[in-house]
Amino acid sequence: MVSAALTKLLDSAATQAGSKAWDALKAIVSRHRGQAPEQPTNPEEAAALADELTAAAEKDPALARDLSAWHQSIVGSDNTMNNVSGSAERVVQGRDFPHANITFN
Repeated sequence: MVSAALTKLLDSAATQAGSKAWDALKAIVSRHRGQAPEQPTNPEEAAALADELTAAAEKDPALARDLSAWHQSIVGSDNTMNNVSGSAERVVQGRDFPHANITFN
């Protein structure tokens, strides 16, 4: 759960929304653990922080609730996240196309 949100946060860290999301996470962690984490700068650091927070949340139900709420605010309530990394000639992303007749050639 936390890993997906941290990955999305890492991808958008330079944006205002990414900055606000990071500030919100720092506040949650500071409130529960007394010290804010350092912002990850690469996917490996984001994964390590996610693992650390997941382990801490397993021992602290209040932290788990706060992280869950934070996660929902980042990823969204439907838990749909599209992520394209690297080079791609063609990318099609979508969701919920009722009544659509889509053909790929």
